[in-house]
Amino acid sequence: MSYASNWAAAIERSKRFRLEVPSHEVQPEHRYLTDARHAEFPYVVQRGLGDLDFPDVVAQCMSIHYRLVPVLEEWLGCPVLYTIGWVDDGTDTGMFKFDDAFVADKLQNGHSGSTANIHAWLTLPSMEVIDVALVTTLAVLKGWREGHGAVLAKHADEITGMSYKPMLVGPDFLRKSGLLREWGLYSLR
Repeated sequence: MSYASNWAAAIERSKRFRLEVPSHEVQPEHRYLTDARHAEFPYVVQRGLGDLDFPDVVAQCMSIHYRLVPVLEEWLGCPVLYTIGWVDDGTDTGMFKFDDAFVADKLQNGHSGSTANIHAWLTLPSMEVIDVALVTTLAVLKGWREGHGAVLAKHADEITGMSYKPMLVGPDFLRKSGLLREWGLYSLR
């Protein structure tokens, strides 16, 4: 199933759970992540996040991507859509896999604890995805020699070896489940 098909299902799921979905128009033929943009990307991310050590990235996908939304929207000139889901790595369990029952439970009962077994990344209207946390998290946790600081930034259907499975679109789930705490600046637990 294509990312766009999964995206449409994530939009419907978000609405079914009465979550606010940011306004956007899917542009499947457009590409925002050009070669020139890829060259600028590290500087834009650093401007948005500051200097992070690799361990700072582990288990921080929700807050890192949340903080990058306004920076990337300004840089790319398009909506940048906060996306919550899981990653199909070909195993029976997938990475960070959850279902509608998990969403319903979190919305009804809230979230307790400091972590949640979900993943977040950013989706552009072109169905290109940006994930600045996954590869570094895996590299640190699995002790890989390579992959620290790596970013996945390309059309979702062009990624090989795994596939992103969007479940919810927008940060409203984080607010309503208690995963997001808002102060003067946004931060996540």
